[in-house]
Amino acid sequence: MQPGDLPVVVWGRPAAHLCLGQHQSVALELTPDCDVPVVRRPLGGGGVWLDSNQACVVLIAPLDSLPRRNADWYAYALAPILQVYREAGMPVTLEAQDIWLHGRKLAGSGAATIGQAGLVGSSFLLRFPLEQFASRIATPSPGFQQWLVEALRTAITSWSEHTPLPDWAWLSMVYRRAANQAFGWRWHQSLLTEGERAARDGWRDELIPEHDSTTRLVPHGIKINASSFLTERRYDDGWVRVLTQGRRIVRVALSAATALPETCLRGVEPGADSIGQSLLPHFNPVQASEWALRILETAHFNTEST
Repeated sequence: MQPGDLPVVVWGRPAAHLCLGQHQSVALELTPDCDVPVVRRPLGGGGVWLDSNQACVVLIAPLDSLPRRNADWYAYALAPILQVYREAGMPVTLEAQDIWLHGRKLAGSGAATIGQAGLVGSSFLLRFPLEQFASRIATPSPGFQQWLVEALRTAITSWSEHTPLPDWAWLSMVYRRAANQAFGWRWHQSLLTEGERAARDGWRDELIPEHDSTTRLVPHGIKINASSFLTERRYDDGWVRVLTQGRRIVRVALSAATALPETCLRGVEPGADSIGQSLLPHFNPVQASEWALRILETAHFNTEST
């Protein structure tokens, strides 16, 4: 793509597969018996589930037609998608590069520069089969697996939870109308040519090779959404499981204190002393300090959250 070329929107419903970031290892992130194709994109980030319940939308445009600051690409490119949700009665908001609805993530997005072109991709998530996704994620224990399902259900939502599913033709029409209003476009619809399909299939093999990483993208766990992480760490004499939200621990479990209330650290400053004090009803002072340090070693925080 060259300066002055017309933008292109690629729209499609993918077959079921898992898409990993370029630094993720299939062996570490997914179960050994994962029964869906796995694609590694040449971009960072974590694993995502894609299937025919999503309409994937990728805007590809010459760099000279996009905002100068990459950080501004999301608001620019996602404006028509936000408009579609709002026309369907959903008061969505854009937070950084994610679309949120009533405190839950509705859609993510990603951006990249390829040659003289910039691209921004997102999707309309009509249904999210979270159990199918969670069952293919490598987990250290059944308890972690259960927490993963519960955390995903709390953190992520989909179109079907809020309003009847749209007709695909309506979805395409309203998106094109919204993009026309935002960008002043006139549309020309087409399918991929034989040459374009061949080029696509040729590139696919280059996205598959395993990454030789020795650690998970999120050490000891997984990213739930931009502000939430679930982790579990094993020690010689036990384990720690932690769910974080921003800079707070919202759920915790310890093998050495099965009676510990899982929400006992909500509202507690994430420091060794404050956590240790909260553990004193279940441990002696030395043990409380040791397990407080283990909790902090296990927890993964979004350092940009307040």
